[in-house]
Amino acid sequence: EVRTLSAACHPSLLPLLGVCLAPARACLVYPLCRGGSLEDRLYRAPAALQRLRMLGFETPLAPLSSTARLRVLRDAASALHYLHTRSPMILHRDVSAGNILLDERGNGYLADVGLARAAEAKAGVGGQAVSHLSTQRIFGKPGYMDPIITQDGQASVLTDGYALGITLLVSLTGR
Repeated sequence: EVRTLSAACHPSLLPLLGVCLAPARACLVYPLCRGGSLEDRLYRAPAALQRLRMLGFETPLAPLSSTARLRVLRDAASALHYLHTRSPMILHRDVSAGNILLDERGNGYLADVGLARAAEAKAGVGGQAVSHLSTQRIFGKPGYMDPIITQDGQASVLTDGYALGITLLVSLTGR
């Protein structure tokens, strides 16, 4: 997993800075994004405000304009496309507004790629390559998950795409 993540390099993919493999303290280290998450910037929920205070903001950050939201979503979609077009393809498995982070300039970064896995390529119908990931554990946030993954346990670019579509809907409607 660490090898897969450290090899991935895209301007809108939050870079992996380091890793600690100590059994009691295993963690992945990423840069701090002081703009909070897209979710933080969409909702004025107490938990979002508390997260922003932990980043050093005493007053809430201004809501994002529609143009800024679209720019951040474009950044995240570009990073997701990059993951999907790598060889082997990488599936994110947890795309959501909470996993798109912003820097202080408002640039968006697809984050929390710790659940990502390289997909298996198999021959599909008509000899076309089909890439998917069979999983026993379902990952992701319930409202963002493609219903198909709960039925057959197959994550694919389609399940990531479904989650990105829900993220787009949530970002543009605020619901």
